[in-house]
Amino acid sequence: MDVYKEYLNEDLALVQDHINSVFKVQGRLMGEVSDYLLQSRGKMLRPAVTCLVARGFGYDTSEGHHARIGAALEIFHLATLLHDDVIDKASMRRGRPTVNARWSDEVAILFADYLYASCFDLALAALDPKVVQLLTQTTRTMTEGEMFQIERRGSWLTVEDYFSIIRSKTAYLFSACAAIGAILAKQNPKTIKNMAEFGLNFGLAFQITDDTLDYEAQSDAWGKRVGADLNEGKQTLPLLHALQNASGEDRESLLRVLANGRDFDTVHHFVKQYNGIDYSLEKAGEFTRAATGILSDCPGNEAFEILQRLSDGVLVRQC
Repeated sequence: MDVYKEYLNEDLALVQDHINSVFKVQGRLMGEVSDYLLQSRGKMLRPAVTCLVARGFGYDTSEGHHARIGAALEIFHLATLLHDDVIDKASMRRGRPTVNARWSDEVAILFADYLYASCFDLALAALDPKVVQLLTQTTRTMTEGEMFQIERRGSWLTVEDYFSIIRSKTAYLFSACAAIGAILAKQNPKTIKNMAEFGLNFGLAFQITDDTLDYEAQSDAWGKRVGADLNEGKQTLPLLHALQNASGEDRESLLRVLANGRDFDTVHHFVKQYNGIDYSLEKAGEFTRAATGILSDCPGNEAFEILQRLSDGVLVRQC
């Protein structure tokens, strides 16, 4: 999943500069949270998608807007994670205590709000209302997904519910990242729509694989212990598929385990028995093939070759 880092080294360095400027804050508490979050940097995958699409379509990087927008997208993503952790009452993120666990829900929410405001401030620098419009639309869609998840809290999701939630909460942001790259490169509406579709499929494959790794990850680079999502009560595709397909007796047994401690080994046995892992990876493969199929119609240059490799790498990643 790191195939883009060397090619985008200068771009991502500029993105990080803009992020650093946002994290130069006033006040002791703001400073503590800011420093803490900067110590746990993500992969910058979302700005990478934007930069790769923009470069692939011939964007003139000397304009510099791609770096500001890339920073806006990474900051937007981080803000959503802060809110998610509060809603989910999560205690760990990327192998470290969450902001809400270390400080409080109030601190996490307010810092996320600060990041949202900073994100839109950076996005305005693109001087194209379509960019900000896409971000506002993505905010609405992600909020709807989160509200739907809250609405279904306390009851078991269907597989269809799961796809609806990850489409809203994960895939639409990747869709916006890819579409914004095409907008920066001044592509026509059809191309922008195709890139949005690419990002949506990429995001779905990415999230499904992420959820599958909670059962199967073998690498220390995963950043959290296997079974962490299950322990927090998250309903992901491998488990939901097993529940949907288990025999009546096995389903009742699995539900009892889930209601009484969620013993990972037992749940993992049922998930494997009813092909939850294989089914999930098969669905991720379908979305990956849809994404790479769209890329096959794009210009044949290094940026899109890397994006193709990045898409292919989703299925085999271990972190």
